[in-house]
Amino acid sequence: MFYRAPGKAVCADVIPFYEDGVFKLFYLRDYRDVEAHGEGCPWCLLTSEDLVHYTDYGPVLLRGSEEEQDLYVFTGCCIKAGGEYVIFYTGHNPHLRAKGLPEQKILRAVSRDMIHWEKDKSFVFAAPSWLEMHDFRDPFVFFDEEKGRYCMLLAGRLKNDDPVFSKGVTLIAYSEDLKNWELSEQPFYAPHAYFTHECPDLFRMGDWWYLVFSEFTDRIVTTYRMSRSPFGPWTAPKVNNFDGHAFYAAKSVSDGTRRILFGWNCIKLGEKDNAPWQWGGTIIPHEVVQDEDGTLWVKCPAEVAAQYKEPMPITPGRTLGGAERTKDGYLLGREGKNIQMLGALPENGKLEMRFVCEDACGDFGVLLRADEGLDAFYAVKFEPRFNRLALDIQPREDNTRHTQVDVERYCPIVPGAENKLTILVEGSVLEVYVNDKVAMSARMFDRPQGDFGIYTHNTRVQFRAIELYR
Repeated sequence: MFYRAPGKAVCADVIPFYEDGVFKLFYLRDYRDVEAHGEGCPWCLLTSEDLVHYTDYGPVLLRGSEEEQDLYVFTGCCIKAGGEYVIFYTGHNPHLRAKGLPEQKILRAVSRDMIHWEKDKSFVFAAPSWLEMHDFRDPFVFFDEEKGRYCMLLAGRLKNDDPVFSKGVTLIAYSEDLKNWELSEQPFYAPHAYFTHECPDLFRMGDWWYLVFSEFTDRIVTTYRMSRSPFGPWTAPKVNNFDGHAFYAAKSVSDGTRRILFGWNCIKLGEKDNAPWQWGGTIIPHEVVQDEDGTLWVKCPAEVAAQYKEPMPITPGRTLGGAERTKDGYLLGREGKNIQMLGALPENGKLEMRFVCEDACGDFGVLLRADEGLDAFYAVKFEPRFNRLALDIQPREDNTRHTQVDVERYCPIVPGAENKLTILVEGSVLEVYVNDKVAMSARMFDRPQGDFGIYTHNTRVQFRAIELYR
């Protein structure tokens, strides 16, 4: 269902393109195996017509040598101009820094079929002297209809006296021919808030324009800003991220009727629950949803949710505390911990339910891959008093930590209102969707099997219409 590169490799930043009914997704492949594959990172091409079944054509934009600028072929964009496709990409080589040369420059390649690419050796676009030379990357090109010229957004860092983690800016350059570019000294977006604005993306929905980028300074998320104009001024809505910190470097593309956001659900070192997060992982598509006020949310694409077709039995098991069977579900609560286990959870499956909480006092949610003694499990946890959705892992590695959750998301839950919950599991991948608006990506590495159930803690919740599929 969710795509990861073969072998030890992982998928990093996705560069999406849509044409003739096909999602054409370039992605950065990190082999995670220098001995077998050498150093560096190419672009691979992945295609899909339904966001479920994928064909991987392997490396198409090849990495250079250790002496060349593009040992690592990092993020960029693909456009079609005339009869050819053009890629602008980041040539990254950490070995050049020791020689006093820029670690990153913008490079160019062209193709007639998107599979065979010729690098334009005559094209090099480097950071000018007023920018830090090693952080100049992630080009995104669009056409300005009003002025009849191409624009390129870039991630860079100003050379000034701002704090180290506040120098990041989104830059803009202009071109008439896609070859000669003039970089504006006036930043496109400069909030004095992040180390850098990775993977910029720009699109329009209705009357609004959206600037998307990813930051690893504050929350480590893909975030967005809004404007009535493609050139700002930009404002941040109250909820300005699409997912949590286990979904990163997301960029979007429209299929003509909807917009799909592609990010990666990152893995952890050694693929262990309590290990540090790493770069790259598994590609996850979210469908972008626009509210009446212009704010953006995401939901599970319909074709992804529809793939889980085989109903699985709900088999009530162990009960802890108070759990009352109702006509179409269970009523749990209120004081203390209350649990109703509901049977085995398939390794790959979809769990759907509706719920209504009576108050915002405690927490409640769904236990996943629990052991028989309920001593080890993952918990999709709602905390209405904090407007928070989170993933908790038991047993915790360190019970003295002040932050007791692995991933968290803003998620408003109104007492008395009915809510829709969809949970998708595939191997270690966990995707949670609430009310077709809030998404939370996470990972479950250590426990591949176990039972699922529902629980409340110091609150009372009605769970109904519980369905399980694989």
